[in-house]
Amino acid sequence: MGASATTWDRSLEARTEEAAALPPERTLSATARRLFLVWTAVFWGGVGLCGALFFVGVLDFVASAKISLYGISIWLNGWLLAFVARRSEPRSRLDLYHDCLVIWLVSYAMTNVLWEMPWVIFSPFVFQDLHSIDDVVAQTDYMRSSILHMYWWVLASFGSVDLRTVNHDPTFYSVEIFSFVNVTTTLWFFHLNRKRSPYRYLIVVLGCGEPIASTFIFSFAEVFGGFENMVGGVADILLALVWTQYQYFVFPMIFGVLAFRLLVEDLRRSGKVGNPASQP
Repeated sequence: MGASATTWDRSLEARTEEAAALPPERTLSATARRLFLVWTAVFWGGVGLCGALFFVGVLDFVASAKISLYGISIWLNGWLLAFVARRSEPRSRLDLYHDCLVIWLVSYAMTNVLWEMPWVIFSPFVFQDLHSIDDVVAQTDYMRSSILHMYWWVLASFGSVDLRTVNHDPTFYSVEIFSFVNVTTTLWFFHLNRKRSPYRYLIVVLGCGEPIASTFIFSFAEVFGGFENMVGGVADILLALVWTQYQYFVFPMIFGVLAFRLLVEDLRRSGKVGNPASQP
């Protein structure tokens, strides 16, 4: 009986030491979560409203799609809400970095799941012989003929400013395939975060260059091509190549730096690098 108890005590002590060596548990603050949910409901609700107004004939295809694109571009800045949340729910500096990172990863993955991945899968079959914005607008009657046909409005929305969405441009299509990689790595990050792995932020550090490179190719392929797929004037070019894209170029740089700082702290805490340091 005594030997069994001693073995149990040693096992418990080993488990306790192992848990103590793990990096700290980090979750999105309750305040930041609430703010992000409201933020998301407002802007994605606005997209749904634009779709509804198009369906009933109040807005045309181009106007409804452009308003939606501007709205989502603003929504992607939602990670800044973590700074607002910190005022009412104090967070350490590293926990604040985590909150910002989580909101961005979720936002980016949502755009992948709700538009890019369906577009990659279905656009080769949905869009045929579309070479101008007039060709796209000509499908208006089809989209309004049934609520089920509004999938066409969703998939073609970016075509209101960039015809590469609908004319099977190979560069555009190749870049968008990375949406599957992004969703996979995002899920992997949250899996490692749940396990309190010291390598959870390594996923972000290694992956931050992909959206930067993809965005550079996405934008400058059209610049070098003389803007041949831009269907409007300067405003449309800025919307398609600057305003809707800068987040995918600038933000990954920011989060690569923040993730690196979080990674170093986790490695120190777990004893992988140097001596454990206290969390600021």
